[in-house]
Amino acid sequence: MTKTSRGLLLLNQPRARFYGTIFVSSLGLGAYTYFIPVFAQTFGATFLDLGFIGSATAVTYTVTPMLAGYLADRVNRAWLFRGALVFNILATISLVFSKSVQDVLVLRLAAGFGLGFFWPVSEVLVADLATIDRRVTEMGWYSVAWGSGYLIGPSIGGFVAQRFGYVQLFVLSTILLAVALVSNLLSVLPGYRHGPKILAGSSKISSTVRSLLPWYMMLLCYAMVFGVVVAIFPGYANSVGVSPELIGLLFTLFGITRVLVFAMSGRYSRFSEKKALGLTSGFLALGSLIIATFPSFAGFSAALIMMGGAIGVIFPTTISLISRHFPNDRTGAAIGSYEATFGAGFALGPLLAGTVAALTDISTTFLMTAFFGIMMVFFTYGGHTSVQSS
Repeated sequence: MTKTSRGLLLLNQPRARFYGTIFVSSLGLGAYTYFIPVFAQTFGATFLDLGFIGSATAVTYTVTPMLAGYLADRVNRAWLFRGALVFNILATISLVFSKSVQDVLVLRLAAGFGLGFFWPVSEVLVADLATIDRRVTEMGWYSVAWGSGYLIGPSIGGFVAQRFGYVQLFVLSTILLAVALVSNLLSVLPGYRHGPKILAGSSKISSTVRSLLPWYMMLLCYAMVFGVVVAIFPGYANSVGVSPELIGLLFTLFGITRVLVFAMSGRYSRFSEKKALGLTSGFLALGSLIIATFPSFAGFSAALIMMGGAIGVIFPTTISLISRHFPNDRTGAAIGSYEATFGAGFALGPLLAGTVAALTDISTTFLMTAFFGIMMVFFTYGGHTSVQSS
């Protein structure tokens, strides 16, 4: 088979078409997500307010993934994904009607429900369409799809926000999400078949979760760092004179390294997972230190490039590591537990960061995230990577 014919065959596979839907969805989400803090600052939001706004999304995101995982093990996952897209469309267009910081907070609280279904269900679909031995690789390609959307999206969002305004940005994002929904209906759903499952007992799931506690703690710290970068950093950059357009460029640089590393997931998956995760956890800590000590566009660029590369290793490796310890018929529970833990960290990180910024100064916040990066290293070497027999 030639490379060309093999490429055409891959494009016709359900997961390739699904990755296309993920890219367009992520383009819509990525175009505006990083500008929520800057948008809130137009209403006079403080760093503490930004912490609450970031935590609001994550609070509902924390409780939703377990429900999403439960349903994903019992009903057609493709239709759950479609429902999540509809919810995200409504949550995005609702931002057009925001008139205060409180409005933004309430709407982001609601958005957490949509995201809490969107990401876990899409990850379950990827795991469902891939064999166990290819999950790291397929999660890598799935990550390339959403990472590319979040790579291009911020630059588009920064341009639109600075030239035309935030209302136009939210409308554009809504249109992109609607295009993804139509694509999902026409090309992905017809080719997806969800067979009946015989589910493993809950006692086995509980013992699996307990055995993975160091990894969940590592994931919690990772999510706290990521949450601060998304919810607090854009406002910090804006406060030191970085324009929305340049903030978009910063997150594009962040996205470029993340996507490049995602694309190499099949290569680094051959090496020790503990070594890879320990090293990249250190990079998150170092990136946080650079943000705290060099508050300039150049310093921020170096930090986000480094942190983007680190996340490119951490995401596909940890989600594959956790999911392979669960029975095959409980992939939804595995992904749900991963995303619920991530959501808890994503809620706690911005709230702590906003409080620390209010009590001390904003640079201390990123010293705190550097500490969480160091804790990730310790938790990484405390966890086991091989599947333990019961």
